Amino acid sequence: MNQTADSYRSRRRWGLTTIGIVALGVAFASLSLGAVNIPIREVGGVLASKVGIGWFGETSAQATSVVWGLRMPRLLLGLTVGAALAASGVGLQGLLRNDLADPHLIGVGPGAVIGAALGASAGGVQGAIAGGIVTGVLTSFAVRRLSRAAAADPNRMILSGVALGATLSAWVGFVVFGSDRTVVPPIEFWLLGSLSTATWRGVGTVVVFLAIGVGTLFGLARTLDLLALGHREAAHLGVDVDLFITILLIVVGATVGATVGVAGVVVFVGLLIPRLMRPITGPFHRHMLFGSLVAGAGFLALSDLIARLVLEPIELPVGLVTSVAGGPLFLWLVSRRRNV
Repeated sequence: MNQTADSYRSRRRWGLTTIGIVALGVAFASLSLGAVNIPIREVGGVLASKVGIGWFGETSAQATSVVWGLRMPRLLLGLTVGAALAASGVGLQGLLRNDLADPHLIGVGPGAVIGAALGASAGGVQGAIAGGIVTGVLTSFAVRRLSRAAAADPNRMILSGVALGATLSAWVGFVVFGSDRTVVPPIEFWLLGSLSTATWRGVGTVVVFLAIGVGTLFGLARTLDLLALGHREAAHLGVDVDLFITILLIVVGATVGATVGVAGVVVFVGLLIPRLMRPITGPFHRHMLFGSLVAGAGFLALSDLIARLVLEPIELPVGLVTSVAGGPLFLWLVSRRRNV
């Protein structure tokens, strides 16, 4: 027992250190590389000047505009969205006891798009975030109804969610094409995801909601550990399982809805990152949440960097990159399982 705990502790320490270093390197590369390349030293100068440090000397107006005005909000948005999606995936996988569960797979993402697109037409990015949260939560209630029918079989709930997501994705098209195209982003933004619309105002708004959602998930981590024993066993230990499922789905719906409002549907982050981090962090959800936050942030930042550079000057939707990276690994994971 002690050897197992020590093994996980050592694995967490080295794994998270490595992932953190890689994520930091990706962050500097994201600020440096693009249509206009900014030397790393000048990137450091811009960042230092914003906190009142003049060690790097004067920086050009172009470097300040590109690094601080364009790339920094985009990087921060990618980091926070990636972290929030990965944390939401940890919550769902713990709830369903299935490492193939994902907020977009069970339909929460497509449902949130409907409200986000309607909100964008009425109130810009703030309206999109609010609309995404509302319909994300409403979709979670619909998923809750499905989960009542599928309580004994979480796999059935996932398959029902796939059907729900496909249906909602079709309605997204009606909403987007019926909206003012000069105000509402195009359908590829909503269904394929993008960080290209990042602004400081949008980042500041969404970070508040995502911090609340992720913080709540950390508060629910202990109960998720008990739920891993089984719903009946958790109930015997004093957990109100029905109430807990409802609360968790609402938190996931609101968190995912906020990410959809600013970045559209970015697939596979919430599915793959928790699955890949579990062997590193161990079975306890508090550790999994922390590791997935770091890995999810770095993964989406790297995916966005690739999306910007691979066909430059054409910019790909970030969801295409996460699909290319995550699809084969997802199929490999499915091939190793007997059930969904």
